[in-house]
Amino acid sequence: MGLPLQFLSGSLLSVAAFAASAQFNPASVTVEPAAVARRFPDPDVRYNTPGFKPGRQDFTTHAEMLAFLEEAARRSTRLKVEMLGRSQRGLPIPLVIMTGGGRIDPTLPTVLFIAQQHGNEPAGGEAALALIEQLMGPDVAQLARANVLVIPRGNPDGAENFTRVTASGIDVNRDHLLLNTPEGRAIALAMDRYRPEVVLDLHEFTVAGRWVDKFGGMMKYDALLQPATVANLDPKVAAYAQTRFIERIGADLAGKGLTWFAYHTTAAGRKEDKTVSMGGVQPDTGRNVGGLRPGISMLIEVRGVGIGRAHFLRRVYTQVSAAQSVIETAASQGPALIRLVRDAQADVSASRCRGDLVIEAAQTPMKQRLVFVDAKSGDDLPVEVDWRSATPLQVVRSRPRPCGYLLAPEQTMAIERLRLLGVKIDTLALANRWEIENYVLVSEDDGQRQDGRGAIEDAEPIRKVQVRMGAASEVVGPGVVYVSLDQPLGALIAAALEPDSQSSFVANRLLALEGVRRVVRLPVPAARAGARDAARRRP
Repeated sequence: MGLPLQFLSGSLLSVAAFAASAQFNPASVTVEPAAVARRFPDPDVRYNTPGFKPGRQDFTTHAEMLAFLEEAARRSTRLKVEMLGRSQRGLPIPLVIMTGGGRIDPTLPTVLFIAQQHGNEPAGGEAALALIEQLMGPDVAQLARANVLVIPRGNPDGAENFTRVTASGIDVNRDHLLLNTPEGRAIALAMDRYRPEVVLDLHEFTVAGRWVDKFGGMMKYDALLQPATVANLDPKVAAYAQTRFIERIGADLAGKGLTWFAYHTTAAGRKEDKTVSMGGVQPDTGRNVGGLRPGISMLIEVRGVGIGRAHFLRRVYTQVSAAQSVIETAASQGPALIRLVRDAQADVSASRCRGDLVIEAAQTPMKQRLVFVDAKSGDDLPVEVDWRSATPLQVVRSRPRPCGYLLAPEQTMAIERLRLLGVKIDTLALANRWEIENYVLVSEDDGQRQDGRGAIEDAEPIRKVQVRMGAASEVVGPGVVYVSLDQPLGALIAAALEPDSQSSFVANRLLALEGVRRVVRLPVPAARAGARDAARRRP
């Protein structure tokens, strides 16, 4: 269980001693030309959060965030704080729970906001505090219509150091399946414990840098949006996320004079590579893993990385506006939204042993017209780019969906990670004959996980394996672990245990290839098999 805030309070002094201010370096900031900067005026709003104190030159520290939450919890019984865990350097990772009656109402939709998984993207973290301020003030009536959860800082160490990655150099937003970091495990705990119907992940994108190098323009859009786009995603959930949520967020932002487009990025360091890609299609990001739970899971990124505190109020306002839109949409959909997610969970469970499972998918090449801001004149700069679209996906490799998987009991790391995801696991008590498929290694090489930005920050190279299936009928004895696909997390289980994709447990050295087998037909229980054989022997 998470710890209430009073257990955090005693640690505030030690946290304050860790860093008096976030380690932001103003000398590294890209200064926009005046013609560009005046296109992004500040909105007429005010937030009473630490990052907007008069004369502030840097961003909210971890100690300031905890103090803000402590004061909010003191003022209202509608707000509670749990500690999900601690970062690699020992900083608390709090979860804020806001409800109308002081506890989660299971008849209402639950919405989770995750902020600042990347430490050098502070607008999301500040927006999380501003949203809490709004929900404890003028927007408090929304809590009678939806349960609202907030993780204000998913990467505390990165935020204190103003770096994208965690203290160990791992990108926590590529760790939601593998759970190699305590930060990733903390977020997984919140997802499993509260099972939100809707998740919005708050980020910022690079304004200049590689965009200027490749296209001569700075980014124009205030916000970039994308729902989960990953293989084996429930099609009804995918359609609902796009039409009911993404388009509504976009309309609400436009109504406030803010611009938006589909999320996109491009690889850094290769000026000649002008390919622009939508967000990744691997089951590793918070957005995609959240979609496979299954649920409505989305990303918003605002115009902020690399420009320091420029337009900070506008950036936070954009994030808060999007969050308010999500809460209102979830609340207005109410029972229909809950039913959609429950039906999707039931469909995943019912799909075991049936149909095909996509093992690897890729983006679809096409052309796309984007509009940048000319880096010198500030004028619109339209450019047609080579575009890698996440809708639709191209199927690279698929195979029949199994009934589940058998894991050797010594594969403790993989078993532990599955449990942390919330997967139900059974240890066999009796011997039975199972119809299985072994993974037969065809080839293997070292590699690195990739996304639209290039290589993913990982601790070590991955195993790139090619396999073929080898059918077998074997008696499997007690102690072997069975992971059934007859559960809502079936798609996540398959993403973890099918070995020949870059996100799998085998590829990332959490599971030995010989330690996992596919179950293609469920066994007849030993007692029933014995009775059947005895009946056959009767004269």
